[in-house]
Amino acid sequence: MKQQYIIGCDIGTTRVKAVAFSRVGRILGSTDASYAMFHPEPGFAEQDPQQILVETRKVLEQLVSELKGEPMAIVFSSAMHSLMALDEAGQPVSSLWIWADNRSGQLADRLRTSEEGKRQYLRTGIPIHAMTPACKFLWVNTHKPKEFYRANRYAGIKDFVIAQLTGHLVTDYSMAAAMGLMNLESFSWDALTLQSLDIREEQLPLIVSPYHTLEITEGQGILAGIPLVVGGSDGCLANLGSGAVGEGALALTIGTSGAVRRTARTRYLDPAMRTFCYPIDEETFIIGGPTNNGGVVFQWLKDNFFADLRYEEMLAGVDKITPGSDGLLFFPYLLGERAPLWDSSVKGSFHGIEIGHSRYHFARAVMEGILMNLREIASVLSEKDPVRTIYASGGFTQSREYVRMLADIFGAKVALNTTAEAGCAGAALIGLKALGEINDFNDLREFVEVAETVDFEQDRHLQYNEVFARFQKLLRENPHKAV
Repeated sequence: MKQQYIIGCDIGTTRVKAVAFSRVGRILGSTDASYAMFHPEPGFAEQDPQQILVETRKVLEQLVSELKGEPMAIVFSSAMHSLMALDEAGQPVSSLWIWADNRSGQLADRLRTSEEGKRQYLRTGIPIHAMTPACKFLWVNTHKPKEFYRANRYAGIKDFVIAQLTGHLVTDYSMAAAMGLMNLESFSWDALTLQSLDIREEQLPLIVSPYHTLEITEGQGILAGIPLVVGGSDGCLANLGSGAVGEGALALTIGTSGAVRRTARTRYLDPAMRTFCYPIDEETFIIGGPTNNGGVVFQWLKDNFFADLRYEEMLAGVDKITPGSDGLLFFPYLLGERAPLWDSSVKGSFHGIEIGHSRYHFARAVMEGILMNLREIASVLSEKDPVRTIYASGGFTQSREYVRMLADIFGAKVALNTTAEAGCAGAALIGLKALGEINDFNDLREFVEVAETVDFEQDRHLQYNEVFARFQKLLRENPHKAV
């Protein structure tokens, strides 16, 4: 009898990953491929959707071919907030505008401070920011680019890939919500927002449950006939895939960008519009905030100040610097910022530079600044339910120094899974529920294996509490300059 497995496929910002899991969560194989991001003008961030489709097909075909078992289903996870225009045949007539695209920044800032912006947030649960397709449509309506304005259909990258594999243009609850266009109460496109943007409902994908199952069509080679479960957004599924469910649990991801998220049974909307609320299904909501400035800032540090050293050498030097970097603070807003500021124009900065600071002080300050900003977001989410365990995922978990710093700054233990690809694991769990293999996400404890737990050191945490108080004070005194 052939071994059965389920594939979680995550279409990330610069890389697509496919991981095959057994029914109980054992990883049987994985493949990945990368693709480019390009910036034709300042503030623009685009990709080629056809290239992403080709690479996604390639990794899925390679994984299915190598395993030679029986795939139960392929389930998708995807980066949020992307937007592209399609013609009548469902083919792209534009590039893909991704979450990092800031072309609508000024329009978004204007809407966010208006009464209509506040009402829109309360209907959709998504803070007003240039990342969202809702704000991208503001730019389209203002500038009227010929390839985009009045297109036949609009979609995100996951919607497009699924349509090409199955012939059905659909999107799930969390991806629809991430567009800033879905009503959080009705789980349907928000009529008032669509009207304000001059978009018709029929121009958008059909909203379906994440458990909605299709079949990959003939003509798709080795993939033909495999069930395809629609899945959800990478942030939401990373919560499931990291094990961050239940009281006291927080999911934290640092990839190119970053986010902190909590799983809840009810909706939560922040009166100050600092956090998002994405539904996975009618009874499961992911509440949190994203940052633009995650691993991309760490890479900037390495490329510009430590190109002569290996990562291990740089981190060894960082480890010798006192927590708090001897008074040096870093505000990591090199790409504007989403949570907690929701300001596309904010800039990064160092504060408290002294002549005794070495480049290792600056490196530690950068790492601490990224985590301080995430703690600031998390403070909104932990007012009623203190964080006891952080389920961490993303590339930063490969660094022992970074993980220990996270535990000390937050004052919580950090749980690390056997796989850093929490989005793929979460997608697999959605598929298992769709197939009736599990009944509740609490069942995922057996699926998600925690490989290691890193606890915090009390004295260092107390030191970091003082640093965090300075960080908050300076941020609140001048949030637009972050100093």
